[in-house]
Amino acid sequence: MDETAKKKLLRMIPDALYVLTSQADGKTTASTITWLSQVSFKPPLIMAGVKKGTHTYEVVGNAKAFVINYLGEGQKDLAQKFFKHLEPEDDRLGGEPFKPSPVLGFPVFPGMAGFLECRVTDIIDRGDHAVVIAEVVEAELGPVPGPLLLSSTGWQYGG
Repeated sequence: MDETAKKKLLRMIPDALYVLTSQADGKTTASTITWLSQVSFKPPLIMAGVKKGTHTYEVVGNAKAFVINYLGEGQKDLAQKFFKHLEPEDDRLGGEPFKPSPVLGFPVFPGMAGFLECRVTDIIDRGDHAVVIAEVVEAELGPVPGPLLLSSTGWQYGG
């Protein structure tokens, strides 16, 4: 296989940036992710790539649910905050105010482009990331236009 071609072509797959949040067993996670796609209309299903061996993988696996917060255009600095694990401080994560989502009660950032609340239906445990399939149970648009595309940030993830 031509490794250079493979890497270049995989990086051409258009990705946006999101902040996945979840809570279980007294633990909270908020992580920037890029690998997300819709996979079904009825029921509405999405799939997310979650890196195995991480705090986020553990919390999502225990919670069997998560929220996808859509980053808006120009929110690159906000995306960068959630590349590392952060603990909530009162009603803030990484200095950003959040509120509980309406169905699951997980952190939602009101200054983003919107959010989806999701219940996990399946976890496909292959490779260095698990494919987490989840049903959308609630959705709300936010005040800023989105999405924040990975290609607009100068960052690369994939290949």
